[in-house]
Amino acid sequence: MWARLLNKFNHLKFDKKMKIYIFSNIVIATTIILAVSTISSVSISIKKSKKMAEEQLFSIATNYDDTFNNYKDLSVALILDSTIQNYLTYKGEKNNHQYQLEFLVKNTLSNAKNVYSNINFIGIINDFTADYIYKGDITLFALPFNKMYKEDYKNSLYSGVGALRISHNAIYFNENYSSISIYHPIYSTKKIGKELGLLCINFNDSNLKELLKRNNSYANSGINLIDSSGIILSTYDSTQTKSKIDYLDKLVNKSGSFTKDNMLHIYQKIGKWNYYLVYMIPTKELMSSSINVMVVLILFILIMGIFTLFTSKKLVEVAYKPLNDVILKMDNVSLGKLDVRMNEKNIGEDFAKLSIGFNSMMDQIILLMEKVKSEQHQLDQIRFNALQSQIKPHFLYNTLECIHWQAISEGNEEVSTLVKALAAYYKICLSEGKEIITLDQEIEHIRNYIIIQNMRYDNIVDSDIQVDFKFNNVKIPKITLQPLVENSIYHGLKVKEGKSGKIKLHVEQDENDIIIVLADTGLGMTQDEIDKMNNSISHYSADFGYGVRNANKRIELLFGEEYGLHYIKNKEDGITVKIRLPLDVEIRYEGVL
Repeated sequence: MWARLLNKFNHLKFDKKMKIYIFSNIVIATTIILAVSTISSVSISIKKSKKMAEEQLFSIATNYDDTFNNYKDLSVALILDSTIQNYLTYKGEKNNHQYQLEFLVKNTLSNAKNVYSNINFIGIINDFTADYIYKGDITLFALPFNKMYKEDYKNSLYSGVGALRISHNAIYFNENYSSISIYHPIYSTKKIGKELGLLCINFNDSNLKELLKRNNSYANSGINLIDSSGIILSTYDSTQTKSKIDYLDKLVNKSGSFTKDNMLHIYQKIGKWNYYLVYMIPTKELMSSSINVMVVLILFILIMGIFTLFTSKKLVEVAYKPLNDVILKMDNVSLGKLDVRMNEKNIGEDFAKLSIGFNSMMDQIILLMEKVKSEQHQLDQIRFNALQSQIKPHFLYNTLECIHWQAISEGNEEVSTLVKALAAYYKICLSEGKEIITLDQEIEHIRNYIIIQNMRYDNIVDSDIQVDFKFNNVKIPKITLQPLVENSIYHGLKVKEGKSGKIKLHVEQDENDIIIVLADTGLGMTQDEIDKMNNSISHYSADFGYGVRNANKRIELLFGEEYGLHYIKNKEDGITVKIRLPLDVEIRYEGVL
């Protein structure tokens, strides 16, 4: 590629070379400046944006840690509360005492809800009675707590702190909005390890709402809350909730960052809890501020480049004008205007010498052309005289016809057959000066050729020619098949032991083309020899006359390089040559061959 570009550059006019040289230097220098500035600007911008995102994420993680600790403290306080312990340990019949215990528990739950305004509801489930006490803003009729908490508790995950489990979803509110549910088994304070019931607290968490909002600093960015198993618990893109991330293996430390899928991922573990906050920012958004600087810089460079190109163009044109005048004069000469002469004054010493040489050269060219015209006229006259002395074709036909009738009168049928075949052979060879004939004429030509060769060599070849009449009018260059048959006889059959064989010819149709298949049972060639023949068959050589390469070349010139000859090795004896021709085509170069 570089060689081609260099070759094109070398063939440009001198003024264009100078313009390209000057402009290239400007472009290279400004490109280096632009690249350095861009890399520096992008690096600074990414570092600054990354630091801001890390600080923001750390702040959110700290708030989450404080919130989770508060939720844990509340759940512990309720678990240890004496009224709840008394309610869960009571196993007597339902009476006023039971109702009094439930009343006290409800008061305790109400007090807790009053302290934490973001509590949606609190539920105490009694393992012994399978009953529960519910206190919340939503009625049990609207919120079937008994059905929902079991499924949600089953799907909740351990928080990493004791037996506390946390769930993030919208199961309690008909998918209207997500909330956080805290579940903690209630153990007896009097008997270690004895589980009395389950505490369930549902919070309308402000931190969770912030996560569900798309971050305003960068488009298409947001923060995901992910548990230690890689499940997305909360995200601004609701379609990704509950899906599993594919970068869990990269969350190896308490905090860090990595790039994946053209996104910068910054993560922060929430205290001692089994949760991570992951801030995802498109890398192109990090470079948005740098892009503005790049655009301004590019515009400035383009303006400077255009200005410099314009001024350098003017300077080169002024310096190049004398040489350009020389070139214009030479262009006129190439159009046949041989009377063009150059002004030898007021163009400088170096261009004056060039002008004198040019004028002298034109004078010599005119003298030489006059001499060539005279010699060419003499040569044309000699050729014309030679053509007049040639024997006309019908004289040859008449002579052969006389020999034919003389042989018949003497009863010599072999000579008659030979002469008739020879006359037909040369008639097609001459074919009134036509170079393109029909396929049936060409086949008739090789039939006569085979008759002549069989009489010369005592029936050396047997022929089997099968051609459908619908292909008779297909156009083919004259004397295409005869050299192939000749090769089969002289190089395949005569050198074979027994010195006889068979030639088969048939025609196949391939869409809009035909393929003439000519096979012999001769000595054949090796595969290497066939490959060599196929690789060199398109290389024309005058030494071959109407031989194989000449026949192939004429087909290519008439119909295109996709047509022509191709040799293949037979499975048994001999070789096969396939000649591809167009089925129906207009001959545009009838007078070329």
